Amino acid sequence: MVQKDQKIAVQFALTSVLLWSTVATAFKLALTSSTLEQLVVVSSFSSLFVLIVIYAFSKQNLFTLFKQTPKVYLLLGNINPVLYYYVLFAAYERLPAQIAQSINYTWGIVLALLSIPILGQKFSKGDAIGLTLCYVGVVIAITRFDITNMPEFDSVGLGLAFLSTLIWSSYWLLNSKTNAPALESILICFICGIPALLFIAIYNWHLFNFNSTNLMASIYIGFFEMSIAFIFWLKAMSYAIRTAQISSLIYLSPFLSLLFINWILKEPIYSSTVIALITIILGLYIQKRMNQSLK
Repeated sequence: MVQKDQKIAVQFALTSVLLWSTVATAFKLALTSSTLEQLVVVSSFSSLFVLIVIYAFSKQNLFTLFKQTPKVYLLLGNINPVLYYYVLFAAYERLPAQIAQSINYTWGIVLALLSIPILGQKFSKGDAIGLTLCYVGVVIAITRFDITNMPEFDSVGLGLAFLSTLIWSSYWLLNSKTNAPALESILICFICGIPALLFIAIYNWHLFNFNSTNLMASIYIGFFEMSIAFIFWLKAMSYAIRTAQISSLIYLSPFLSLLFINWILKEPIYSSTVIALITIILGLYIQKRMNQSLK
């Protein structure tokens, strides 16, 4: 039993937030000289390595957990890491990092909406307000407050960014049908994704182009975005006395990410993007708070 300590919880949470804040930049750096297939394969196997190392300290039996819902895990393994990250990386390849990030951050409201038909939850006033604010934020990010003279973003990239929110939300809804602890569950998913990853690697090997930049960025994504940041967040929640305080720290991530995008990628950050993110975060916050008050 973990002894509760809010100070330690905050430290773990802030570390996770800092790590997640760097990944949009890492995505773009890796994609400067890496194919989508290469990035998915290298980052996924890097993450799998970390998860296996961490699992070595676990007392759970993976095969026993897998046997409880094998079909669900086989499906989940092809969604995450394979399908989700392929779509997400493709969106980042086609869009400015700040736009792809803003859209991807709405997955929380998509999750709430999908929970209505799949889990039988009711569409609440909080859901309505959250949905409205989130997508008003997306419109602000895309139009930059100028509908008559909109910036020309890649339409396929925009579609992929929206699709990534649907895929990620669906993954977590399906994951709720398993009974495994979070770490073991995601490790089983990655193991189930190995055949698809190997097929992608073998089929596209002639297109792989390894260099220090894309290799380090890909490994970084696997280690931190897919693994360590997630583990640290779980640790933060296990130590937390006041989980609401810890949960609110996640809202710092997209704004810190803009700093890295501007500093490292030299991508100019538009005031409309900042306003868009504030609007999206406000929508997510209101939706969460109003729905909590109904419980």
